[in-house]
Amino acid sequence: MERATAFRTLDDCERIREAAASARSAVVVGGGLLGIEAARGLAGRGVPVTLLHLAGHLMERQLDEEAGLILRETLGALGVAIRTGVTVSAIRERHVELAGGELIDADLVVLACGVRPVVGLARDAGLEVERGVVVDDELRTDDPSIFAIGECAQHAGRVYGLVAPGWEQASVVADLVTGADKGARYRGSRLVTRLKARSVELAAMGETQLTEDEAEIVRFSHRHKGTYRKLVIRDGRLVGAILLGETSAVGTLTQLFDRGGPLPGDRTGLLFPDLAGVGGAAVADSPTRMPDSARVCQCNNVTKGQIRACWESGARDVEAVAAATRATTGCGSCRDAVEGIVGWLCEQEGVSA
Repeated sequence: MERATAFRTLDDCERIREAAASARSAVVVGGGLLGIEAARGLAGRGVPVTLLHLAGHLMERQLDEEAGLILRETLGALGVAIRTGVTVSAIRERHVELAGGELIDADLVVLACGVRPVVGLARDAGLEVERGVVVDDELRTDDPSIFAIGECAQHAGRVYGLVAPGWEQASVVADLVTGADKGARYRGSRLVTRLKARSVELAAMGETQLTEDEAEIVRFSHRHKGTYRKLVIRDGRLVGAILLGETSAVGTLTQLFDRGGPLPGDRTGLLFPDLAGVGGAAVADSPTRMPDSARVCQCNNVTKGQIRACWESGARDVEAVAAATRATTGCGSCRDAVEGIVGWLCEQEGVSA
């Protein structure tokens, strides 16, 4: 099929946009972040779209079953038909064939099935390869003179398909190679996932799949409103969270998760920060109480302290901060926080932002 395309680059986006202008029906294969964003975008352009996903619920790596169900219902109300637990066996002219022979109409097919590390060179060189190129906490392969970072690297059994871990890994390798910090080690990334799809608010972080036997679970669900909130707490610290439908608490929870600090006793207040009398919920939402070590931009690993230093060096608006630090230039979900910090700094000095 001429109108089958991967969804990976800006050029892919342009091809999909052009094909969508005349498409009568579309299928998106893959119910992860990119697949959902692609399906929502096509539906928003008026294209009848079906989203096919191999697993039993959407975004199974980030969401539990209930959150996946609510997300499915939310997307369904926005015009995305969803089939989970299905396997695509072939892409034919104007159809997608499922295992078992069922055909689904499609003159546009978008493939968003995840990434697979390109490891042929490493394997040919005799390096240890599993799913990715196996590395240790120094990001070294089993040949200590060779490092691997990014989507091809497998650390502690995990391959990351996001940009933020790549930056963190690069920083460790740079410190080791230059000698700036010979004790630098990579301990894995604490990922915060934000879905960027119009009319769908979703953030997920950490270990969301733990059970009541493994952790303290605080949960609120309102399927009719498309709302789901969940905290996963272990040893008094936040190790995972899901926010679906309304994400006003995401700033606070992201920082508590990233810093690994102890939680306030009022767990309900963390889920509903707008309620009066919330203990400790303002820790992330107020720049005055946000520590300089707090990571504001997850994609590019930019802290409040770096933004402050940038501002003190003369960057007086978000665009200048972005040019100097790359904050806001990844997924863009941190823009409000960066604007808040810049505005607060300007207020302290009586400067117009």
